[in-house]
Amino acid sequence: MWMTMVYLTEVWKLNFTHAAAIVNLYWAIVAILPVGLQFLVDAFMGNYWMVLVSSFAYSAGLGFLSMSTPPVLAGATGTCSAYEPECIGQGQKILFYTAVALIAVGMSGHLTSLGEFIAEQFMDSQSDLEDSMPCHFFLSFLMVILVPIAGVFAIYYIKPWSIRYGIPAICTLVATLIFLTGSCSYHTHRAQGSPLTTLFRVFVASASKIFRRCPRDASQLYERRDDGYQISHTPCLRCLDKAAIILATQPLEQQQNNRWRLCRVTEVEETKSILCLIPICTTFILMGVVSSIGNTYFIEQGNPHESQSWTHKGSSSNPSMVL
Repeated sequence: MWMTMVYLTEVWKLNFTHAAAIVNLYWAIVAILPVGLQFLVDAFMGNYWMVLVSSFAYSAGLGFLSMSTPPVLAGATGTCSAYEPECIGQGQKILFYTAVALIAVGMSGHLTSLGEFIAEQFMDSQSDLEDSMPCHFFLSFLMVILVPIAGVFAIYYIKPWSIRYGIPAICTLVATLIFLTGSCSYHTHRAQGSPLTTLFRVFVASASKIFRRCPRDASQLYERRDDGYQISHTPCLRCLDKAAIILATQPLEQQQNNRWRLCRVTEVEETKSILCLIPICTTFILMGVVSSIGNTYFIEQGNPHESQSWTHKGSSSNPSMVL
């Protein structure tokens, strides 16, 4: 996707602001989507299935991106095959934006589960690892590392955009299929529930008792004393303490069975801790603004200097590819 900024400005002839908005929106989705994907991993899918699904999404996205270039579907759409704005029809635009969304899902899925999945393979003993781990596991991830490095050097000599996007699509699909062949031998763990579920339960339980008054004594709130892991009550965000109110109109055993109506003080305090991190997380907005410059502005600056620093050296290639 680091080539997309140049592709949009050179082929689509978009202005810098429009192209940068598309690229920055893509990176914003990649940064935010792992929060939701992590919930799916913890609650339902597990790391293996997330890696597999995101790999196929990534491969399909790169394939659609290659198909969105003018020469590929020129005959089917009735458009010209030149890399010009008038040769890009509505079908190519739909494929392009679909590809960007799929690539964002694929990259977010890898950021969410790939590292944890690799760690799961080394959790068992070394002897079991040597006996049961097939060589294609290492081969698949070796390709993930080597192919992008080779692509950085090869892309400088490849001119057609359909091939520039097509080669990564083929390589990613091959790596995914190699990874799939070792499915029976990978060490996987079942989903054990997401911490976000606790967050939602506290919100639902406190909202269901919104008209109840919190007791002055925090010891009257619900807590499992036999559990070794406990967090002491804090006075902040007392509106969430209502999730731990024990109703006098119902038996305690009945309330304990409905975890969406009664939460422990420890669970309430964990939710408070997460909410207190939100102001700190807002500081990452400035970091996102700075990092977006590297994906758009810096790459685009290679084009105006082409005639000055590259053409006189006998090279007519786009220096942005090297940057």
